[in-house]
Amino acid sequence: VDPTTQDVPATADGAPIPVEWSLTNDFGPVTVAPQGGDLGSALSERKTIADGAQQTYEVEVPAGASSLTATIGSTSDAGADLDLTVLGPDGSQAGQSADGDSEESVTLDSPEAGTYTVVVDGYSVPAGSTEYDYLDVFYSPELGSLDVATAPITLARGASAEVAGELTSDAAPAEGRSLFGELQVLSSEGAVLGTGSVRVTAEAPPTQQ
Repeated sequence: VDPTTQDVPATADGAPIPVEWSLTNDFGPVTVAPQGGDLGSALSERKTIADGAQQTYEVEVPAGASSLTATIGSTSDAGADLDLTVLGPDGSQAGQSADGDSEESVTLDSPEAGTYTVVVDGYSVPAGSTEYDYLDVFYSPELGSLDVATAPITLARGASAEVAGELTSDAAPAEGRSLFGELQVLSSEGAVLGTGSVRVTAEAPPTQQ
């Protein structure tokens, strides 16, 4: 999928923004179907945590969200064991990933609206401290949508095709977060063969009167 990532500015009136991709098949003949969906809101950071310490992140999830995912990994200390817990709006544990290493992820389907707390626990860090990647993302129709033509496309080996779509953002990116849509290219069996991301870069200026 080309481009893999593209940036578009937010529009002041929420008007659809046209986007395009080129699909190229480097393998055997295949029939694929492009798919868009709700926009996502993400927080991505590189953080440092000490042995035995905990760090927390709060995520405001709107009503109608289809999923919430929190992920950590890629520690600078290869021997580190970090754990990940997600607490729901009522403070109870909604999900946990703790399997002896630091590559952890929790996904909640159709989460209820409210404030979720993501807890990263430095369970064992032999080096004393370690850097790690943190990501949380939720998808919601309240943020907007990425709509693409979904008609099946048959591609011979080496063949290419163009895909057009429209991104409509109904909200500006929250402070410190990014707003994006994702194109998925699915096989006839439903496997994801390629993806393309469209990021909304900033809130547009108000319309001139």
